Amino acid sequence: MYKWLVFGVLLSASFVSGCSFSRETVARVGTAGSTTGYHSIKLMYIEDTQDGGASFAHGAVSSYSGASADIGSIGIPKHIDGYWAKYHADEDELIAFYRISTLIDSNLAKQKIETLRNYYKNHRTLNTRIRVVVDSERVRVLYSMNCYSYRMDCTPKENADPNGWVVRSPDNTTEVVVLFDGTGEASDTPFPGSPYDK
Repeated sequence: MYKWLVFGVLLSASFVSGCSFSRETVARVGTAGSTTGYHSIKLMYIEDTQDGGASFAHGAVSSYSGASADIGSIGIPKHIDGYWAKYHADEDELIAFYRISTLIDSNLAKQKIETLRNYYKNHRTLNTRIRVVVDSERVRVLYSMNCYSYRMDCTPKENADPNGWVVRSPDNTTEVVVLFDGTGEASDTPFPGSPYDK
């Protein structure tokens, strides 16, 4: 009886630990920036398909790829929520406000991530990144393997991207896939209840 009890506990433990190892991490670093000048990002959260997620609210940003932070781990993105604003540096004021709350096509995002992960002949890295780019009301979510041809072999495999998903990053330094490209709601004044509503 005791042997069976111990076996049952060990078997249960193995199932539980198996589940914990099944969590798919696609990135541990997140960046947030802009290609159109100064912005403020006070809230930007991406939820993944495993009900985890990460914050990309890095405050003031003014360039791509912008501010960077360790986000722990994030899986396949499925939803994005955010509040951000356009900043007029000369006047030191926020001049437009934006928000978004919408689904990301997680099945398509997964396919694009897998395409980039298998894109290069020789490049392998754990240093993958998810990048959020805000440009006024437009917000994009990009995925990068951080292969830079000036110091790495970024030769693609033959027929590695039959769907044409792999594109150059906004600063033309590496390859990315676009996991989301959408438009937020815009306002001249802060949205009620938003981080900018004071």
